[in-house]
Parts: sequence; structure tokens; C-alpha cells
Amino acid sequence: MSNLVRESALQQWLSKTLDIVSPELTMISGDASFRRYFRFQLSNGDTAIAVDAPPSTEKNQQFVDIANALSAQALPVPKVLAANIDAGFLCVEDLGSTMLEQVLSADTASELYRQALALIVQLQATKREDLAEMEEFDQAFIQRELDIFADWFVEAELQAGEGWQQRCDWQGLCNNVSQAILEQPYAPMHRDFHSRNLMLNQQQMVMIDFQDMVWGPIAYDVVSLLRDCYIAWPPELVSHLQQTYLNQKSAYLVEGIEPSTWQRWFDLTGLQRHIKALGIFCRLDHRDGKTAYREAIPQTLEYVLQVTKRYPELQAFHQWISPIAKEFKA
Repeated sequence: MSNLVRESALQQWLSKTLDIVSPELTMISGDASFRRYFRFQLSNGDTAIAVDAPPSTEKNQQFVDIANALSAQALPVPKVLAANIDAGFLCVEDLGSTMLEQVLSADTASELYRQALALIVQLQATKREDLAEMEEFDQAFIQRELDIFADWFVEAELQAGEGWQQRCDWQGLCNNVSQAILEQPYAPMHRDFHSRNLMLNQQQMVMIDFQDMVWGPIAYDVVSLLRDCYIAWPPELVSHLQQTYLNQKSAYLVEGIEPSTWQRWFDLTGLQRHIKALGIFCRLDHRDGKTAYREAIPQTLEYVLQVTKRYPELQAFHQWISPIAKEFKA
């Protein structure tokens, strides 16, 4: 079904469901998925967001279930006003147009990230049984994500051919990051917690794009936020903010976390995420024709270089990827 046909069907559904005569839809954005977002006016004059989320590719039921569960736990998420799961149409609360990314600066970063980290702590304090059913970020899940790098960055983008796994000790890297992830305490994990998935609405920070939430390691959302693929900060600020998180988190921990243990968790969990992200950025280009995400590849590679340089057991991977990273900076 073409975009125009789906847009017309979305308009008709909104008109019937919300008793609005032919609401005028103004596209506000698409994203890395196949979803499209439109703003329109309700009968009372307020605005809302209509979402075209094709059911063949999007997790619409999960989005609705998780949104309702998070809202019930007083976590800030957009309210779902109406949903047609079979058609892939949603109507959600309008949170405005201000993403965290747009208001971050050297002057505002420390306070805004403190608020975002407090939101992670609040999310992680939620009991599993109080949330919608979610997958576990287990060994198989971790490896599936790492394989995205192998399939799309190494093979589709680099066309590296056979033997690259041995040259970079790919299996050793997979084993090391998996071990660091699996030994952590597990909690609700947003899985894409960064500056483009947090909105500021009337001074409150609100989570969006949470339909892929899983039960996973506590460091994941923290490193997603602080080593964001789209915006980078000085190491001193990142270290300070990590400590801010640990200070907030300490009240919920049975035992303290040794600084060296935490740093390894943070680094290697981030490495897994950034390696996956490199594969996703290339997949978005090669498969979906979305080239804009290539702009994030150099910064993401820089994070990979920083972490692999720091750990002796990752030197083979560091030496293999270093010349590759230079080509993306050119």
C-alpha cells in the first residue's frame, strides 16, 4: 500500500474514531523505522499526533502495552489516545517538538543529563511483573545484535570477504562483551535511550520510542545516553555523569559496585551497542535507502576505537578496525 493510500486511510480512521471531519494531517517526521508521524487538531482545539506504523514491520501492540504499563507506574510517556493495531494506526498525545538533542549545550548538559539519568533509575526500579511482557537480553539476543555488524557493516559495507573474523578475533570480542553484559544486574531497559528519544514537554523529560524495551543490563541505557551516537561530550563530563547515576542508583542496589567493575560494564556494554549501531546505520542505507544515518558512523567508530584501545583482550579488533575508521573520517 502506498504512503498516500495509507495516509488517506489514517485520516478516515481518525475522522471516524475521534469524530473529526477530515482532519488535516501535517507530517512532522519519519524515523529510522517505517513509521511516519503527523500532527492534527482535535475537536477541542488541542493537537495530537497520528502515527502511521505499518503492522508488517512495527511493534504496535507492544508500544501500546508498554505505554500503558509505564504510565501506570507514573513514568513519563505519551498517552495513547486511540489505536487500530490491525491497520497500524495510532493516535498519541502531542508532546511538542523539542527533543533533548536540540537543547543540549555545554551550559545545559550537566543538568539535563542528570534529569535523564534520574529517569533511567526510576525505570530500572520498576518491577518486571508491573510491566508488559518483554524479552530477555540474553546470550542469543546479544549475539543477534552483534551479527548485524557482521552482516551489514563488514559484509555489505566493507565487502571484507572471508577471514575477517580471525584477523580481528571476532569471537573473542563477542565473548568479552557478552560476559560483561550478562554479569550485571538486570532491570527494565529502554534499549534506545538517547537524545533523540527524549522529549521536553512543559519542563518534563518524556520517553518515546520504547516499543523495543527488554529486560537487560543496567549499564545499557546509561551508556546509550552518555555515549550517544549523535552527540559526544568530553570524557570528564561523561565520568562525572556516570558517578551521578551510580549515586542515584545506590539506594536500589543490594551491594555496591566497584568502580573498575562498573567501568568495564559501561565500556563493553557500550561497545556492543555501538558495534550493533554501525551495522544498523549501514542497513538503513543499503536496504532502506536512508542515507542520513551514515553521518553518525564516524562518531560511533570513535567510541569503538576508544574502548578497544583500552582493553588488552580487544587489541586484535582495535588494530583491525583502526584503518577502517580512518577511511570514514576522510
